[in-house]
Amino acid sequence: MLKITNLSKSFAGLRAISDLSFDVPAGQFFGIIGANGAGKTTLLNLITGYMPPSSGTIEFEGKAIHGLPPYKIAHLGIGRTFQITQPFAEMSVLDNVMTGALFSQNGGRRSIAEARTMCDEPLRIVGLTEQASLPAGALTLGGKKKLELARVLATEPKLLLLDEVMGGLTHDEIEDLIAALKRIHASGTTVVMIEHLVHVILDLCEHVFVLNFGRELFRGSPNDVVSHPEVIEAYLGKPLEAREGA
Repeated sequence: MLKITNLSKSFAGLRAISDLSFDVPAGQFFGIIGANGAGKTTLLNLITGYMPPSSGTIEFEGKAIHGLPPYKIAHLGIGRTFQITQPFAEMSVLDNVMTGALFSQNGGRRSIAEARTMCDEPLRIVGLTEQASLPAGALTLGGKKKLELARVLATEPKLLLLDEVMGGLTHDEIEDLIAALKRIHASGTTVVMIEHLVHVILDLCEHVFVLNFGRELFRGSPNDVVSHPEVIEAYLGKPLEAREGA
């Protein structure tokens, strides 16, 4: 579904992304990990058109998308969340989610009533049904993260890109969202997740790609990744078993 080939991005001579190549097959739950500054969010920005690559190509369902503006990429069926949430604070939670339904590829053909109805499921999945009438600005940080996910689900993405969607959530909220993401993935949505919480990656992902200073460090199954010596040194710090018992 997603094909990255020899992708690089430089800022004033600094290589943020260096010659990355990988594929994400349709239906996969794909994880990306790396220390702060590894280039993870830059990679998502390149995929979603918020910045152009310096070199290399990005293909979605066989079509080159590098160079397209973000709204065109979104209309192709790629949705994403952001680390820093920016809801329309004075609008209700429901109206925020409706913006996803109305401004997606098929949004122009929907009535307001139809858009409102199709928001029920995203709100239910993330656990915000009871808060639907609240102003978005009244939500906790965890609530705003959930709203961000509900809004992108309302665009009906084929490929969902998650940029640290668990950040700011409590333990119970994380467990709820893990269950929600399993339902989303089971429905046929391909997911690419950036996440710092290793137990979330282990629980959800089928394949993990490790970034280190913009370069590929390792790729493989979650268990292979967390036991790989270079990944332990660069990212985990110590073997996972020792971390869990610390």
